[in-house]
Amino acid sequence: MPKRSAEVDGPRDSTEAEARSATPAAQPTKRGRATAPEHVTYQLQGGLRHVEPYDFDFTTHVKQRWVGRSILEVCACEFVAFPRHYYEASIAAGRVTVDGRRVQAEHVLRDGELIVHRAVRCRENPVLDRGPIQVVAETEELLVVSKPSSVPIHPCGSYRSVVVAAENLQGFNSLIAILRNQGTVEANATLHTTHRLDRLTSGLVLLAKTKSCARRVGAWFAANQIRKTYLARVKGRFDQLGTEVPGVTRVGDRVRVEGYISCVDRKVGKYKFAAEVVEGEDAKDAATEFEVVGMANDEECVVRCFPATGRTHQIRVHLLHLGFPIANDSCYGGELRDDGTLPLIPHVRQEAHLEASRPEEAQAATMHP
Repeated sequence: MPKRSAEVDGPRDSTEAEARSATPAAQPTKRGRATAPEHVTYQLQGGLRHVEPYDFDFTTHVKQRWVGRSILEVCACEFVAFPRHYYEASIAAGRVTVDGRRVQAEHVLRDGELIVHRAVRCRENPVLDRGPIQVVAETEELLVVSKPSSVPIHPCGSYRSVVVAAENLQGFNSLIAILRNQGTVEANATLHTTHRLDRLTSGLVLLAKTKSCARRVGAWFAANQIRKTYLARVKGRFDQLGTEVPGVTRVGDRVRVEGYISCVDRKVGKYKFAAEVVEGEDAKDAATEFEVVGMANDEECVVRCFPATGRTHQIRVHLLHLGFPIANDSCYGGELRDDGTLPLIPHVRQEAHLEASRPEEAQAATMHP
């Protein structure tokens, strides 16, 4: 998917590593506690980092929009990672409780009630393992790291193993948990996210060590004082872009896509583009500019992406609308490939090999291309 760089590394030997205190053993809530394992086991195999299944209590208080609805309806409609029959069985077995009591599937929720879902043998999706996550820069207030593709910044979807409320769970295969486990920060260190970067995107991530720093950096992003740029390897040749594409204009050497993005499938998290607002749809304005960097091969090129807004999957959706989907983005017009490196252009691979063999020369080549 969009990749800032490619790390070329052979698969590591199958090994095991124990993650100690990657998350607190218990998180207090207003009317209960959410329990998590103190230790999990990572399995590194075939270039992937797996987390051994573990048990976890997902805890949430009834939200206003749930009041008057049955516990089964809320679980099945609000937490769609599992099918309805899963929740029917979990409620019947007492793995979903309300205020500490077993209830029937027809139980009508009231304001302030505490819902706890005991998830047994939670499974997180594996992520790519290319060795320790690289620290690019660090100050007393800020930590800048190079996030690999496939690793979510914070728990989301199957990386927090799902379900009734995940605000208390730190997915073990998320960026912050891996940084704790590899010893970059203390096991109980607090890191605050300052911006988003899709799970499938590699690139720089700025993590704040204090709330005040997080607010300050967040304000810089909001005021466009920090510019994000991405590199994407796409199918096709940008010089063959048609002149009559809705929502597309040319700005000098760049192509600008401007319109609206809306979610078409919340369960799988898929979005679509429209040049004009469609009445009744919950669409958000989105704009991105693109410029050609060069050809990757006869059928694919590399483009630099300049998002003016920060909508979910924005670059991927805009490239699909242009007719140049990201080459290995099977969700948005690309093709799923069995290629963990998929270098953007040949010099990326060369620099990666150089870095492995002669780090000093590689750093000079990167700083002074």
